[in-house]
Amino acid sequence: MTLEGKKRLVSFGCSFTSGAELIDHELLGISFDDCNEMKRQWVTDKKTFHAFEIYVADKCEMTTEEYVNAGSKRSYAAKLADKLGLEHVNYAIPGSAVDHMTLDLFRGHYTKKLNPETDLIFLGITTPHRYLSFLPEKTGLPVSRVMSHREFFDADVHYNDYKVMQTFFFALQNFKNFCIANNFNFYMQLMTIKELLFYNPTNPKANMFADIYYDWQYLLTFERILQEILEYAVDPNLSLHFPMNFTPCGFDHPPESVHERFSKELYDKIIAGQN
Repeated sequence: MTLEGKKRLVSFGCSFTSGAELIDHELLGISFDDCNEMKRQWVTDKKTFHAFEIYVADKCEMTTEEYVNAGSKRSYAAKLADKLGLEHVNYAIPGSAVDHMTLDLFRGHYTKKLNPETDLIFLGITTPHRYLSFLPEKTGLPVSRVMSHREFFDADVHYNDYKVMQTFFFALQNFKNFCIANNFNFYMQLMTIKELLFYNPTNPKANMFADIYYDWQYLLTFERILQEILEYAVDPNLSLHFPMNFTPCGFDHPPESVHERFSKELYDKIIAGQN
């Protein structure tokens, strides 16, 4: 991928790319450890991560969008953009599924908010167990759902592990093909190690999809799609989450020091590819 003529790094992704939890302790005026203790109690009380985001935003008199964008300024994507000398534009949304990211890519292009001449597109590939739905009572507001929640809207009852796997890989293919067709320079980088994104016959307990068995007829098809997607990674062996030699934030997101490490690894690989 060329950096020539590029002025902005536009990042798509989920909470890993948006910089979730990075500045909560600063916004609340408490230590990182005290903030984590507060979050652990939050989990014990069966309150959600999203509810905590709203709590912090309200406490700081911010909209949720302002809160997300404040955190994004400390994310690996923002740090990478700074190292590359580019402006950072954040499209990442906490909880976002890949088909949600792809839809926002389409909208950004067709509303002329994205420019293939000046924008470098960066997709932080999230985990597969999410899918895009729409809130009918809010005129089709997009909302990404997580399979583990199993709290379906009526329209979602047919989603299962097989369906979300198909949706995940189709969305990745659509993102890639759309960027190619519209002449965007882009990267699609894993947030976790690639072994966790697919069925592992040697260690079934490591699989994200309990219902998918080694002999599913479409498994090899999706494995080939994943291999093609990884050709567009900065480096398929780099991951935000590994090595796991850090104390995570209270809701298990990596802290800012890990974002800094990851951004430097990405920068070194990108620059090496330019030379």
